[in-house]
Amino acid sequence: MSGLLASVATCTVLFTLLVSTAEHLSRPAALAEALAAHRVLPAPGAVAAVAIAGEGLLAGAGVVALFHPGGGGPLVAVLVGSVALLALYAGYGLHVRSTGRAGSCGCSRVELPMTGWVVARAAVLAGLALVALLLSDSIIPADRADASLAVVLLASATFTALLWHLPAAMYEPATATARRPTTGRSIGTTEGGLPG
Repeated sequence: MSGLLASVATCTVLFTLLVSTAEHLSRPAALAEALAAHRVLPAPGAVAAVAIAGEGLLAGAGVVALFHPGGGGPLVAVLVGSVALLALYAGYGLHVRSTGRAGSCGCSRVELPMTGWVVARAAVLAGLALVALLLSDSIIPADRADASLAVVLLASATFTALLWHLPAAMYEPATATARRPTTGRSIGTTEGGLPG
């Protein structure tokens, strides 16, 4: 059971880093613009380039390491790097939110503000990377073609899709406000206060 948990956690982190790298490469300026808007880091363009390169390097090295059973050293290094990077993302997001700095999260090519859901996603991914690191001895190698690998890949793809789209799915723009009638009753209620 720990093999499945470790493998799903590992692949979810690696798949998410791959998706993130692809999103950033499709609109390279988005992250640098978001970091500049936050006014926290002195060189937002350089930090953005390092972050994107780090994501891509970790994802690529992790996928390669999964295809080499017994090569625990490289995969452990990737997981340590992933824990560090994702924890930094969560900490940075928390700092930006707590200081009230507005702006996009820069997570993808879609304009999405830095919400608590962005921070939560980074924290969950850091936690998954930590679980994978702690259980790294039992990760199922990618060259093992059997039912357990299929379960790992399907579960990881599902969790990656859910985690990636979570902040956008939970975001509700403030422009969608409901008007109240002058009688003081809420829209959609009858005289007795029951939903109408």
